[in-house]
Amino acid sequence: MAKNETAAPELKPEQGKAANELKFPIAKLRDNSLKLFGVSVSTFDGATSGMTGEYSINEMKSALENWGKKEVKAHGRRNI
Repeated sequence: MAKNETAAPELKPEQGKAANELKFPIAKLRDNSLKLFGVSVSTFDGATSGMTGEYSINEMKSALENWGKKEVKAHGRRNI
C-alpha cells in the first residue's frame, strides 16, 4: 500500500501510527488547547512555533512538555 505524502489537508482526523491514535490539524488542537492540554492559546502558539501539519493528542502533549522544559535564555541584557 503506497503512502500519499502530498495529500491535501482535511478537516477530519486521520488515523495515526497507532490504531487508536487520531491525528488532528494543528489549528484544531490550538482551538482546544486549554481543554486538551491545560495551556492558553498564547502558550500553545509559543510551543508550536514553526510546527505544521497534523498531530495526535499524545504527540502534542509531548511537544508541549518538551517545550516547557527548555531553559529560558537571556538575550543581550544590559546593566544600567
